[in-house]
Amino acid sequence: MQECSTSTCSNSAAFSTRTKPAWCRDCIGEFIYNAGLRADEPFPGLRAWWLTTCLTCGVQAHYRLEHILDKNRSGEKTCRACFLRRWGTRNDTSLLSTFERAISDLLQHTPEQILEAVPTDTVRDSLSSRQWPMERLMAHLDAHNFDLVRVFDEVITSSTVMVTKCRACQKLAVDRVSDTGWGCTCSRNTRASVPSTPAAAKTFLTDSESPALEWWDHDRNDETTLKTVTVRATRLCHWICPQCSLRFTAKVREMALAPSCPDCRSREQSEWRETLARWDVTPVSEVPELLAMWADEGSPREVMVGDSRLRRFRCDSGHYPRIAPGRLLDSGCPHCRGKKTAANKKWLADTLPEIAGQWHPTRNGKLTPQNVVWDSKRTVWWLAKCCGHEWQESVRDRDKYQRLRCPTCRTILGSLAWQSPDLAATWSPVNPVSAWHIRPHATLTFTPEWVCPINPAHVWQMSLSSRSSGGDCPECREAGKSRVELAHYQAAIDTFGQARSGAILRTTGPAARSWTADISVEVAGRTVVIEYDGAYWHADKSEVDERKSRDFLDAGYPVVRLREDGLPPLPVNHPEYREFGVLSTAPRPAEVMQKIQAWLAPMARYPGPAPAHAAAVPTAHE
Repeated sequence: MQECSTSTCSNSAAFSTRTKPAWCRDCIGEFIYNAGLRADEPFPGLRAWWLTTCLTCGVQAHYRLEHILDKNRSGEKTCRACFLRRWGTRNDTSLLSTFERAISDLLQHTPEQILEAVPTDTVRDSLSSRQWPMERLMAHLDAHNFDLVRVFDEVITSSTVMVTKCRACQKLAVDRVSDTGWGCTCSRNTRASVPSTPAAAKTFLTDSESPALEWWDHDRNDETTLKTVTVRATRLCHWICPQCSLRFTAKVREMALAPSCPDCRSREQSEWRETLARWDVTPVSEVPELLAMWADEGSPREVMVGDSRLRRFRCDSGHYPRIAPGRLLDSGCPHCRGKKTAANKKWLADTLPEIAGQWHPTRNGKLTPQNVVWDSKRTVWWLAKCCGHEWQESVRDRDKYQRLRCPTCRTILGSLAWQSPDLAATWSPVNPVSAWHIRPHATLTFTPEWVCPINPAHVWQMSLSSRSSGGDCPECREAGKSRVELAHYQAAIDTFGQARSGAILRTTGPAARSWTADISVEVAGRTVVIEYDGAYWHADKSEVDERKSRDFLDAGYPVVRLREDGLPPLPVNHPEYREFGVLSTAPRPAEVMQKIQAWLAPMARYPGPAPAHAAAVPTAHE
């Protein structure tokens, strides 16, 4: 267990980290008190949102511990309500315009009072642009999935501070009206790469066709580096310029994209500057390529190649571009270049099939996902099949910001249901959101529940990331279960008529956690946990086995541990705990299960927790 990072504290840390500091609950309590806050719930974790109340203004809101520590270090007010209201007051007093200062003073009154005091068109226009009637504010918050908790000013403007509650994650946040237009942070649905150029898989430099291989310095780099380095590595390696033979160091990633030599690059830049200077004094008439395409009213003898004004030319393909002479000489006709790139356009149907599937079939005329590019600014009609909602939005905006699949249902693009339909089919209906609302590796405020597709009676909890990375039903999975454990599982089925193998049970209490039970059976309506402890794997795990047993017992699960010969008994003294010794060389699963059944017989006759006067478990194996 990681210790608290406070030098004078020896308590165990409330969370664990690899390299960063961690603190105990007492020290964290001091941090939050120094920030002027009071915790309204137990510490939820380093990156979780923590419900607190400001000791100064009494506003309740969620903050992360990282935010609290950062504000403590900078000396800034942690409570956003105190900070924003103080900042807004200071900002209002520093308005540059006399008119704006007058309007700021008047905004302390109602619009009717302001217009009565200053009945001018300028004031009326200013009020209509700056003021937010309650109806407008509520519609704005509803569009971004917020509920209004509290507003601090009677006259609402874009700078008014308010407390909102996200409908999705239930987070209380303090923001200005203008800050809520992006939605809650939980609604961010950014993608890892641009759709038209998806992130490349891991590629070794030796397997690539990068020209940087010709620049590799075999004398100064070892062969192991050449075999293991990837094209996206930021490692510094040695290179040799094939033109000037300069030896230099540079990052592999930079050289793999576009190899260049520092000396050659400096020389080329110097030559380019000389070329630009020469163009400034060279008329178009002295450049045959430009003179042949000249179609402007001006005289080519009076217009310099370096002139930045747009001139009319005619290319060999019959295009009439208006372009600066130097740019035409350097890059060629823009229309011809556009035709070359048109053949490689990324159409919506090929690049973003999920969005293309929502294309309205009747309201977009001749436009189709096959003839509209994936990042088009054109506004078109969309249809959500989930609820029949129709709306207009540009193609580009569909794949930006919150990336909603349906604005009404608040489903998202790239969801678990879209990317992994088979996995989404095991998403339990008791989860607070559907598989259309979360990404495959999203961080959630709850642990999702899953239903086994083979046996619907198998229900377990597992993090979304673990499930998306290949986590399967713990009861159907045989990997990680020894042959002797599976033999005892079969014996439990034969003895009790039913049993579960690898069921995930969640304990309760302040240190609630999930444990995997090797074998579990139902006796008189209660779940009994049977753990098999092999001598090899459990030789150094006495503390873990003890903590697991106590957690199960605290949660109300009777526990039986089958300890192989050589393992010492655990120091657990509880009326619903029992240990049985087993021999690894001669296991007798059926006989062991009959002993367990005999020990559980009183429970079967008298359902419910063991009476307080029940005999304690002996420390030696039976």
